Amino acid sequence: MASNTQIKPDDMLNQPLLDALNVEQAKDENKKKLMSINGVEGLSKLIGVSIQTGLTDAQVVTLRGKFGINQFPESPMESFLSLLFKALTDTTLLILIAAATVSLIIGLIEDPAEGWLEGTAIFIAVFLVSNIAAFNDYSKQLQFRALEASSQKDERASVLRDGAIHRINPKEIVVGDILILQAGDMIPADAIICDDSTVLANESSLTGEPDDLKKSKDKDCFLLSSCLITEAEECRALVIGIGTHSRWGKI
Repeated sequence: MASNTQIKPDDMLNQPLLDALNVEQAKDENKKKLMSINGVEGLSKLIGVSIQTGLTDAQVVTLRGKFGINQFPESPMESFLSLLFKALTDTTLLILIAAATVSLIIGLIEDPAEGWLEGTAIFIAVFLVSNIAAFNDYSKQLQFRALEASSQKDERASVLRDGAIHRINPKEIVVGDILILQAGDMIPADAIICDDSTVLANESSLTGEPDDLKKSKDKDCFLLSSCLITEAEECRALVIGIGTHSRWGKI
């Protein structure tokens, strides 16, 4: 849905202004709003970043304090009790629970002293099996989260700062950073192409569009986080959306 937010060239840089440039399924409207502030050059002036040299260390600290870090919220883990309930709804265990109930009732009627033993034994077996299954599933969640955290720790993205290219963890990227992207790179944040290069990007992971899309400063200049650059020599792009304010973070 297109946003009705109006942008003026003298607007102060803030999150609503950046969000207005990055509305889902409103590519043409986003481009019009960008042009209303004199394009990516006007936006870079609002941010105070040089497209040729990138942010300074002092600007990185300031912009991180203002717009936060480039981190996506973790998906919630399923609780142990929820996993235990799922395990108990297994067809085999439901049959065993029914059998244990019938055995316990009949056993108590026929032999009040020891008739409860067989039914109770089945209940204990169900309890053990369901808890072991739930524990295994919960452990798998913890292992997957640890593996994901380890993988993210090793990720690197190229940014231009103080006139030099630095390889940093994507979490350290801030609004206003100049990304350096090449073929095969995963886009670490929502950004706008700010040089004359033309690239192809695959956005299937985010939009479902299977074909590679041509991106350039003069036409479709918006690069979306967690999408793949499939063809490019070297592209510079100005970061406008990170973390929960990126397209991927809003899913």
